[in-house]
Amino acid sequence: MLQTARSGPQRVHYQPENEEEARLDKSINFKCDFFIVLVLAIDFLFQGIDKTNVGFAQASSTFLKDAHLGEDAVANALSLYSVTYVTLQPFSAMIGRRVGARNWISAMLGIWGVISMAHAATRKESTFQALRLLLGAAEAGFVPTSFYYLSTIYPKEYLGFRSGMFTGMYAVAGAFSGLVATGVLKLHSGAIRNWQILFLLEGGLTVLMAFVSLVSLPGRVETAWFLSPAERAHASRRINVDVGQDLDHVESTSLTKQDIVDAFRDWRKLAIVACNIFIVLPVTAFTTFLPVMTKGMGYKGVNASLMSVPPFVVGFVGLLIIMKLSDRTRERSLWLVVGVLIAIIGLIVMITSSDNKLRYGFTHVCLAGAFVGGPIVAAWLAGNSPSGGTRSVILGINGWSNLAGVISGQIFKAKYAPTYNYPLKVTLISLGAAVVGFLLIRLSYMQVNRKRRTETALWTEQEFAQEMESSERRGDRKRTFVYGY
Repeated sequence: MLQTARSGPQRVHYQPENEEEARLDKSINFKCDFFIVLVLAIDFLFQGIDKTNVGFAQASSTFLKDAHLGEDAVANALSLYSVTYVTLQPFSAMIGRRVGARNWISAMLGIWGVISMAHAATRKESTFQALRLLLGAAEAGFVPTSFYYLSTIYPKEYLGFRSGMFTGMYAVAGAFSGLVATGVLKLHSGAIRNWQILFLLEGGLTVLMAFVSLVSLPGRVETAWFLSPAERAHASRRINVDVGQDLDHVESTSLTKQDIVDAFRDWRKLAIVACNIFIVLPVTAFTTFLPVMTKGMGYKGVNASLMSVPPFVVGFVGLLIIMKLSDRTRERSLWLVVGVLIAIIGLIVMITSSDNKLRYGFTHVCLAGAFVGGPIVAAWLAGNSPSGGTRSVILGINGWSNLAGVISGQIFKAKYAPTYNYPLKVTLISLGAAVVGFLLIRLSYMQVNRKRRTETALWTEQEFAQEMESSERRGDRKRTFVYGY
């Protein structure tokens, strides 16, 4: 964000200027939290469930035997899912920008819900693999499109916590899916297997949410059906102030070649995405394999699914606390590092201890920090991308951080059971590398800001105005833009 001043550019977040604006903000945020964030969070809950329910089916039923799958079929399927899910993320996010975020989110939900239900018909491994590939393709653009959508609703001052509430549902998905799986997998019927009921039930609810999303989510904040005319006007204005340009990111669905080029040539943002791969690794691994890992901690059968619930709940709470602190202090990278260090502490104990109860306890510690990566990185990238088109592309590229799903699918093999020490060591090393990477990127942004302050220190008002109007440099490449870190 930028501000033209003789003293040089200064990073500016939207802030209410009087009590009336503060009152409007409170009302707008409350309504948007209920009608937008809550709906998106429930959508994300079902994405997490539809993605990870195979792990619960594997741990607690005769799924592998009935579907004629090998012992590593689920691990291999996670990698296959990631092939389409990861590869197609930027392209799906671009479609979301073009057709409108609400429309694309609703369409994706309906498609992947049907595919999830089709898992109930699995009778051979090739069918299972094909379904996982299709599921990955259908879900590919949901997260980046949702992040982009939220960035058109909330100023940066409020965006991080809302991103946390949204992505936190992925943690809750692990807990909720565990509870649902525990109940469903206790059912016994001669006509249909319990794991088939699980896929049909959870996929069907996702299809229902597609219709709810289409009806509830507004196309743009200034047309939100649940806001008053005064609230709609203020909601639009505060986004404009926060971004520092016209409302093209809200009103327009245009996407130019230059938007794509700008996103792909920004090496710092690409480095953030690369580091995010290392952070996402424990999240993708635990959401799929934690029920199997808890079996190695002394819990058997359905109880293995049930005991995987508390760590996800703790992960959700830890995520919200850190995201709130990140918004309040306007810091992204430092709180990101704090979360990763908490996860590292949990992993160290899980690797070194032979006490199953202690290992299970520190699983909670690990997840309390591990889930912060996704929302903080997304808020960081969005805040440093004032152009709506470029922002949608870079958030789509950030989806490539889900390459961690390919890695976790290949390292969390059944042969490393029951402790999974080797995969956990690889995860630990990856988190350490992420800490170093994020700190170096922070230093790089600080250096750029110092250079720009020095360069613009003696600029006149006319020179600031010329830079703002110039088409030579776009978005955050303008000398008047100050990066957040």
